[in-house]
Amino acid sequence: MNSGEQLCLACGMCCDGSLFDNVRLQPEESAEDLKRLGMPVKVSRAKLPVAFLRQPCRALGEDCACAIYSRRPAQCRSFECGVFKEAQSGAISYEEAHRLVKQGRRKADKVRKLLVATGETDEALSLGARFRRVQRWVQRGEIDSEAGASFAALGLAMHKLDLFAHEKFYTEEDA
Repeated sequence: MNSGEQLCLACGMCCDGSLFDNVRLQPEESAEDLKRLGMPVKVSRAKLPVAFLRQPCRALGEDCACAIYSRRPAQCRSFECGVFKEAQSGAISYEEAHRLVKQGRRKADKVRKLLVATGETDEALSLGARFRRVQRWVQRGEIDSEAGASFAALGLAMHKLDLFAHEKFYTEEDA
């Protein structure tokens, strides 16, 4: 296993719902093939429907390995985060890249912990989707004062995760 593979297997944030809400399928990709592999493909109700997989990805193993790696969607095949690209190019060391991954994972874990403190426990949704759900609860007054206090910390933690992701993980192609 090369250093780049080790880095990805130490991270998994592109698949675990920390960075993205979904993976959009290309028109030429077979949603039916992915469904046969056990993947829950959704289709938008837009005028031009778009098929996608919600994050966190069901194919992501606890070891951050992809169960459908050889048959994963094009968006998954083409994505390389900024940390990976910088390490591959030699702009940063792999040791520094692992440090950045750990820092990102700690930020995402803090968001997860605070989501639970607000009462949002649906781990089948991305962090962004879960955060927006809590925001709606707050806007509708459907949250108690203790969870409301956690929401302030959650908002800050989510903001810090987003800033870090934009600075270190997303690239121009992802924007």
